[in-house]
Amino acid sequence: MNVSKDLIRLAVLGFVLGMVIGDIMVVAFTASEGMSLAAPELIDEFGELPAIIIQTLLSGVLGCICFGATIVYYKDEYSILAATCIHMVIAFLTLIPISNFLWWTGRVMEGNIVVLAMGICAYMMVWFSVYMSYRIQIQKINEALERRNSGKQ
Repeated sequence: MNVSKDLIRLAVLGFVLGMVIGDIMVVAFTASEGMSLAAPELIDEFGELPAIIIQTLLSGVLGCICFGATIVYYKDEYSILAATCIHMVIAFLTLIPISNFLWWTGRVMEGNIVVLAMGICAYMMVWFSVYMSYRIQIQKINEALERRNSGKQ
């Protein structure tokens, strides 16, 4: 396994997906106010085209870091819980400042708390799903070993 090649591949993929997902989310959240590729407050602050460019690039940076950080799951020394916690910290240390700068959270503490709470819930669901999947796989392996050891193949 070539970790640096994997990291670069993940980061590039994350940058592209981050730009696309960021733009889709902004359009979805601002649809009631009319079609927009950046938060209205960001447009007021920088002008329409610069706001769209800034928002798209920072969404890409967010995606790049979050996807790149999945490299922690490649480390056999880390448990699933440890890798998930490390990834979550990296993601939130990136998400909170970027979302504040881009006006995704309204630059208020309540917005940050909501994003943090939703993110923690999402990470808990992902961790639990992965944990249960591995638990089922291990159970099937153990059953197969028991059948094999008892002569029932």
